[in-house]
Amino acid sequence: MTETKKADFRKSDLHIHTPESTCYNDMSVTPGEIVDAAVAAGLEVIAITDHNSVAAVDDIRQAAVEKGLLVFPGVELTSGSGHFLAIFQLDTPVYEIEDFLDYVKVDRSSRGDGHAMVGDGIEDILRKIHERGGIAIAAHIDRWPSGFLETKEPRQMKRKIHESEYLSALEITIPQNKAAWNNGQMRGFQKKRACIQSSDAHSPAEIARRPVYIRMGEAGLEALREAFIDYENRIVFPEELP
Repeated sequence: MTETKKADFRKSDLHIHTPESTCYNDMSVTPGEIVDAAVAAGLEVIAITDHNSVAAVDDIRQAAVEKGLLVFPGVELTSGSGHFLAIFQLDTPVYEIEDFLDYVKVDRSSRGDGHAMVGDGIEDILRKIHERGGIAIAAHIDRWPSGFLETKEPRQMKRKIHESEYLSALEITIPQNKAAWNNGQMRGFQKKRACIQSSDAHSPAEIARRPVYIRMGEAGLEALREAFIDYENRIVFPEELP
């Protein structure tokens, strides 16, 4: 990787929680502390993905403005088929994502609760994320019990999820498997897939513990979408840096 190309890669963490998730480690943590932790770790791009909630997004955005940190708004959805991230354009208003949560049948009384399941099945969820202009990422796919590979779903359904035209990337926690997923060499899962890794941070100290470098140029959802298509050239894990 040349120095010019290296400069185009943005250190990113696309799976970060806040105290709006009921399972967060310390409910006294402020948006500024989350942003400061991300900046201190050298991150340029983050996604705020609380469980079934976007209540923290605007406060994080405001805290990030003066720090030069780009914040994708998103949510982590819980289904019987596992957890999935929905990430939206940088300037998407919170009310539009609230409307999306209603669309996938997330009960308003369960916002922030990672144990509360969406009312829709996973095929409808992935399609609806796409309909609303978002990007769907299968969260921590290899982690029990909430990664789709580790659920009780039959293997046929797991293959169907993996092959969905509405799924953009896999979030893995075993980085050594990245090449196998990229090349369609995982047994039973032959479709080549983009992979990222993320912190799934539930405290400031966990932010950027598993970063990914994404070549975006001018950051935005379309650039992220293009990176997931051209992942061989645009997505790099830390150990792959020269």
